[in-house]
Formats: sequence, structure tokens, C-alpha cells
Amino acid sequence: MNIEKYLPLLIAPIVFFILILLAHKIMEKKVLNLFASAYFVGLLTAIPMILALYFVYEYWLTHVHSLRRIIFYSFVLIGFLSEFIKFVMLRFYYLPKESFTKPFDGILFSVMLAMGYTTTANSFFLYEWNYSDNVRLVLYTMPAANFFIGIILGFFTGMSKFRTNYFDSLTGLAAALFLYGFYSFCLISQDNVLLGFLGAGIVIISLMLAAKSLNTNVNSIL
Repeated sequence: MNIEKYLPLLIAPIVFFILILLAHKIMEKKVLNLFASAYFVGLLTAIPMILALYFVYEYWLTHVHSLRRIIFYSFVLIGFLSEFIKFVMLRFYYLPKESFTKPFDGILFSVMLAMGYTTTANSFFLYEWNYSDNVRLVLYTMPAANFFIGIILGFFTGMSKFRTNYFDSLTGLAAALFLYGFYSFCLISQDNVLLGFLGAGIVIISLMLAAKSLNTNVNSIL
């Protein structure tokens, strides 16, 4: 067995266990169980994207070469289906919970959903990535991409619980859709330079938003 081949599949589960170990020290058992459940729900959020990719690749577009097809795969099949499902679960299932008490919780639950999604998606792409020759790059960068884009989605969605409009939720969804679609576009088009710039930008933005969320007082945004 080629163990190195399967190493990327361990990244997201390892992040999950690290987050649980850290959360165990600061969360009550009820909240911790809810937090852990987000990972397992996240495992299911990749299924619509996987089914769509499989159906389209098998029955409609057997090759992805033209710019139009790359955009379709990147932003619609991968970007939209992936981030929209995660957003729906975060916004309408986890956000209303009483355990969701501060804006930073949005980031925590979003990242956990993203790690679950990555676990399933990476397992699928290990065998079914037929869009370019850089499958190793896909498998190793996907956990990081989902982690940091999850921070961005979680920041705006978390803020939306403490405000009276839907602007924050929609902003988070739009940003996540675009960034994950753009990330997928770089992978399929094999533009590693653009991928590097995009990755650096996502990391910087996500860390700034995470710091802002940690320093945000709930009373100041009500």
C-alpha cells in the first residue's frame, strides 16, 4: 500500500481532533457535542457537489478544456454547490442554537463544517479528479482552502445573528462562493502563480476577520 498517497486524507480529520481537544477545555459538554456534530454534518455537505460532478462528467461534458467549461465546473458545480450547502447548514441549523452566543462561534462552526466537507471531498477527488494533472496539489491545498474560506464564511454568518439585516449572511455566502470557485478555477486551469496570490490573499483576509471577531463585543453590534 502506498501510504504517501493517502496522507492528504488525514489532514482534515487531524484538524478536527485538534479543534475538539482545544474546545474540550473551554466548552461545556452540550456545546462541545454540538460543535463536534458540525464535522459529521460537514461530511454530508460534499455529497451534492460530488453527485453533480459525477453526473455532468459522465453524461454531459467528458472533457474540461474550454474556458467556459472551466468556469462552469469551478464556480457552479464546485464553488456554488459546496459553499451554498455549508452556508445553509451554518445559517439555518447551527446559528439559531442557544449555544451560539458570540460572533466567533460562527467561525468555529463554519471551520468544523469545512473540515467535514474536506474529508469527503478529498476522498472523492483522490480517485475521481479528472480535470487536470495536479491531483496532489488539489489534495494538499483543499484542507487549507476550506479552512480559511470557512473563517470568512463563518465571520459574516456569525455576525448576522446579532444584527437585524441579512447583509452579513449574504456577504459571507457571496465571498465564499467566489473565493472557492476562484480557487477551483486555479486548480483546473493549473495556474499555480494565480493560486499562490489567491491563497495569500485568502489567508490574510481570514486572519484579519478572525482577529476582528475575537475582539468584537456582542453589545456593541446589537
